[in-house]
Amino acid sequence: MSLIEKLNNKNHSFSLEFSPPKKDMPVDSVYVAMNKLAEFNPDFVSITYGAGGSSRERTVEVASHVNDMGLEAIAHLTCVGADADQINFVLDTLRSKGIHNVLALRGDIPQGMDKSLAFINYKYASDLIIDIKKRSGFVIGAAAYPEGHYEADNLNSDIQYLKQKADVGADFFVTQLCFDKNALVDFFEKVYKAGITPPIATGIMPILNPNQIIRMSLLSACSIPSSLSKIISRYGEDADAFKKAGIEYAVNEITGLIENGISKFHLYVMNKADETIQIIKQSGLA
Repeated sequence: MSLIEKLNNKNHSFSLEFSPPKKDMPVDSVYVAMNKLAEFNPDFVSITYGAGGSSRERTVEVASHVNDMGLEAIAHLTCVGADADQINFVLDTLRSKGIHNVLALRGDIPQGMDKSLAFINYKYASDLIIDIKKRSGFVIGAAAYPEGHYEADNLNSDIQYLKQKADVGADFFVTQLCFDKNALVDFFEKVYKAGITPPIATGIMPILNPNQIIRMSLLSACSIPSSLSKIISRYGEDADAFKKAGIEYAVNEITGLIENGISKFHLYVMNKADETIQIIKQSGLA
């Protein structure tokens, strides 16, 4: 069964996301986490791409390892600061390694890059999708923003841009950071009304470190619901208690979404296998 067939036909699906370490750091810790989680048979495993392609070689290396494990690998690919030759080189490299699934992202401007040069060749992720679509054999994923991208005027306009990505060739979507169950339900209703048909996997971030959650929320401009804010306030100084409450929050987010008919989930593992296993088991994903 192909990746898209899995996402379209299975009643429930879940997938995992890993981030490769910097090239001067050992990669073994990622593989240890993958081996622990492989027994749950995720529908796909995505590998992130460093800012401006800084971890490109590691992304290919780790995605290739995922393939060797017998799992479906998806390599992230960003176009910030890139030209068509660079994108084609990466796609050729992925294809040579047997990797045919790509998550096409615009990407954020990395530190030190001239902003005036960042989006000369690819202004939007849809431009990258169009170029990848010219080549046969790639399944293309793209990002969706349940509360709207921080550069969008509002959620409705961002939904129209999501539809544009689907129209030019995105085969599926993965939602970016969102801790608000009600916002996710509202987002899916808008997607349905807009006639956007590719399958969408809902991204779930395990809540394990209060400072990390606050930092990532600010970077992505997503809201922190009062229920999560209370967890940060109550347990922010107690690492063990915070982790326990954070895992429970993620489980409740998943089960609440399932009750609303949302059935595809993408877990941002952050290479924390044991905590992810707890979320998988307690939410009934596997």
